[in-house]
Amino acid sequence: MRKAITLRMFPPEMNALSRVELARDAGYEGVEINLEPGQEYTLESSESEFARLRSEIEARGMCVSAVYDREQWHHPMTSQNRATRERCQAIIEGLARAASTLGADVVLVAPGGVDNSILAPKPEIVPYEIAYRNAQAVLRELACTVGERYRVHLAVENCPDKFLLSPLEFARFLDEIESPWVGAYFDVGNVIRVGFPEDWIPILGQRIKRVHFKDFRFSLNSDVPLLAGDVNWPAVRKALDIIQYDSWVTAEVLPPYRYHGERLIYETSASIDAVLGLS
Repeated sequence: MRKAITLRMFPPEMNALSRVELARDAGYEGVEINLEPGQEYTLESSESEFARLRSEIEARGMCVSAVYDREQWHHPMTSQNRATRERCQAIIEGLARAASTLGADVVLVAPGGVDNSILAPKPEIVPYEIAYRNAQAVLRELACTVGERYRVHLAVENCPDKFLLSPLEFARFLDEIESPWVGAYFDVGNVIRVGFPEDWIPILGQRIKRVHFKDFRFSLNSDVPLLAGDVNWPAVRKALDIIQYDSWVTAEVLPPYRYHGERLIYETSASIDAVLGLS
């Protein structure tokens, strides 16, 4: 397994390449890049800008593990509004193009939800069966177009949106799309709110293309730094070994520290090493 980190974990005043350098110095090999509006690089960035960014990242001995854009949550693919679904599809198409130029083979995909009130500017409750059908329709089309065209996997993340609530359902949801370009982006911290990650991992198995390392403490009802929460990390590590997972594990510990933000980067790296038996 290889260590990556989302660039959202860094102090906001740092530019992208400074974040990459700090990640490298802290022991990570890759970075996950957020391309939403307001960031240094967005889906409006040109192909030449992405090519230069990739060159600069690789010159520092690093690479891009995945890309994403939280606008997907603002325009969920489960929506009953056709224009909203089409906007989500366009965002993912843009992410796939960017991923191809940046040298990443995975796009993090938000599958929408039954309750779209978390980030969507216009909250919408979607009947479960309609949400399921709409999400699959969007993903089938994307798999046949951008997945094959750009040779990138659309990795669906388990999100806290009252949708895809069991590993058996999640696995079935993915399998019914019938595409090698659609898989799972498994978030350890998200799933503990509805189940046990060590149960989900063997069921999802080879469908898992990427893993987010995140922790959660029930007594605080909050995400917390790795090893400070209720995730059974030895069991998670054993489950990943069982399925012979050998790709990226990506730190997603938020929000960044208010002061001495570099400490979060180093501490999280050391915690991942402990989980993986590297320290």
